[in-house]
Amino acid sequence: MLLWPRFRFAQLGFIVGVACAATTPAVQAAGFSATDAVAEALPTVQATYRSIHEHPELGLKESATHDLLQGQLAALGLTQFEPVAKLPTAIITVWDSGRPGPTIALRAELDARPTQEAADHDPRSLIDGVMHNCGHDAHAAMVLGAARVITRHPAAFNGKVVFIFQPAEEIAGGADDIVADGVLQRLGVQAIFAQHVSPGMPVGAISFTSGAVLAGSNYFTITLHGQGSHAAMPSDGSDLPLVTAKVVEALASLPARRLDLLNQPVVLSVTRIETGSAKASNVLPAAATIGGTIRAFADLDAAGPSGSPSVRDLINQTLAGLTAAYGATFELSLRKGSPPTRNDLALEAALLPPVNRALPDTLRVTADRGMFSEDFSYYTAEFPCLYFGLGVTRDGRGDAGVHTADFNLHPDALAVGTRWLVELARTAGATLPAR
Repeated sequence: MLLWPRFRFAQLGFIVGVACAATTPAVQAAGFSATDAVAEALPTVQATYRSIHEHPELGLKESATHDLLQGQLAALGLTQFEPVAKLPTAIITVWDSGRPGPTIALRAELDARPTQEAADHDPRSLIDGVMHNCGHDAHAAMVLGAARVITRHPAAFNGKVVFIFQPAEEIAGGADDIVADGVLQRLGVQAIFAQHVSPGMPVGAISFTSGAVLAGSNYFTITLHGQGSHAAMPSDGSDLPLVTAKVVEALASLPARRLDLLNQPVVLSVTRIETGSAKASNVLPAAATIGGTIRAFADLDAAGPSGSPSVRDLINQTLAGLTAAYGATFELSLRKGSPPTRNDLALEAALLPPVNRALPDTLRVTADRGMFSEDFSYYTAEFPCLYFGLGVTRDGRGDAGVHTADFNLHPDALAVGTRWLVELARTAGATLPAR
């Protein structure tokens, strides 16, 4: 389950850059105004957002969403669509300016989530039990809006722009399958940009964190084995319910007591405990299972600062000591999910100052990092990338957290996000070297 942190305006840092400067030569030459161009495209963005929101589809089942978007992209004159073998609902299409410049990509997601939407929303899902409560409908509509602006004003952009509409962000597969396919490498993509709705941040603000911004996700299962016994004679066995309780407590306190959290942030949460039987309350069981998640910015198998034990080693040490004391044994299974999401420092230095001059008083830099995870990290592990938060809160809308039934956004955020993507693409084309 992938979330974006709820940045609060009061927590946001300083405004980046300086006051508005002269427009770049590319803008002057084309007489291009991103604000005017986005205003012209906004009805399409709004209508697309409403249509996708009202007809949500779960991961790897986004067929209608795929057809809607691909049809609109083709109507814009885009003809180069690249297939991804494992993802038939993915859309990857290329626009070529015909002029020298970099190849950059704008990414959006397509899938919804299994949630019943609040009854008072407008727009509201027309599919029972499924809703867009992570902003993917807005992300897709805004990338489509950027494609409309770019294709309608080709003189303002250089190089190539790849538009990525990615399925399955909420489930396994998705970004990792696109990266593994090699399609972006074959297209020569040099940089990828994405944004994510940020409830609690006001419309008009874009947030950014330098370096690592979201943690990697990891999942663990611990199976405990011991001697069962009658509940009246716990001394005859391993008393696994008691061992389980002590293991859970030890795991919860492990990061705070065994790790340097300032330099090695880790959140370990037990989310599942299974032991015993409701039909045998007088029996102490011989097995128990504990499951949960570990969020971290470092590899769990990497040694800590100054060569201290890895997180995996610390968990093994903790389990070995506790289980031995009660005559039990353990098995630890640790599955690594998506890696941390990292913003590229060189790309940040090259692009954010000119984008901020074009859109002054929009970008906020914050030191906040989230222990949530997001499969955009698979792109950041292979390509220079920048990942932004989009403020969606205004007039009582956009305040509920993502992945909740009450999540919504203020429609004015659509224009802000589309304009941000357009400026990123325009500035990258004028700034980054051609490959």
